[in-house]
Amino acid sequence: MYHITVNELIQFFKKQEISFHIPKSYPEDKSFTFASIFEPISNGFYFYLGDEMKFPITDSLLLVNQNNQIKSAGHGNIPIYIDANPQIVFYEILLHFHEEKSNGHISPLSVIHEDAKIGKNVQIDAFCVIGKATIGDNCIIKSHCTINDNSEIQNNVHIDSGSVIGARGVAWIWNESETEKIIQPQIGGVEIGAYSFLGAHSVVVRGSINEKTRIGHHTLLAPGSRIGHGTQIGNYVHFANNVITGGNTKIADYCFVGSSAVFRPKVKLKPETIVGAGAVVTKDNTEVGSTLVGVPAKQLKTKSHPSGMPKPKSKSSRK
Repeated sequence: MYHITVNELIQFFKKQEISFHIPKSYPEDKSFTFASIFEPISNGFYFYLGDEMKFPITDSLLLVNQNNQIKSAGHGNIPIYIDANPQIVFYEILLHFHEEKSNGHISPLSVIHEDAKIGKNVQIDAFCVIGKATIGDNCIIKSHCTINDNSEIQNNVHIDSGSVIGARGVAWIWNESETEKIIQPQIGGVEIGAYSFLGAHSVVVRGSINEKTRIGHHTLLAPGSRIGHGTQIGNYVHFANNVITGGNTKIADYCFVGSSAVFRPKVKLKPETIVGAGAVVTKDNTEVGSTLVGVPAKQLKTKSHPSGMPKPKSKSSRK
């Protein structure tokens, strides 16, 4: 459990220049537990977007937008009104107090190639194997990861346990008599952009020949992602659990891909595409910001408020 006091919240609001109002005085040293409405507890600290309490939450602090004067906050609950989006501020508070940062320790139980280039303040946990790779500043490599030769990991990347970067893929052709498979060596590389996150047991296959498999900056891959050789993933992309891309797939910036979606090799997605959970994408989509669902996936117009994901990027913020 992670806790926060009223005084810590007040100091955070002041530092971030967020206007706030607490309609009832509270002991500033009173502690509340960070909590979600999906697992409600008493004495919790929540963000809340509704205008009345519909969950069994009591004696808690509720972060609420000042334009949403909550009608019924529930028994013992105190709203904190702010001049900002409560969910965004709640996430920023969590990051401020509890973001995982590199401890700068490299475990002696890991094996690191003498020609590997390791940046400043890099954390490498036990039982990792690092080849002739480049790892930027402030990266976190959790236990049991393998970073193969010709992999470049830029600054502030987090790779969770059991992941493999630069894995060998499989490409082959029959010989002339079609009696043996001629296997092509995989000699390309991998590039992972800054501030990206790769969840536990993610596998990124290296490029096939001279190409690199690329993951853009600020991209988030949930556990179990499988990235095929030569795949190009843009910036600010999100993959939910267990997404699989075939070789040379291209996923443009700001796409959101649901759990267990599968991509045929060489498929290309336009920016801001949403792919539904379990979809099998067999061909390119034709419109920016469209939605692909089903088996095989069909292109639909994106809803204004699609479920199961953050709100899509607004047209006014597109560049």
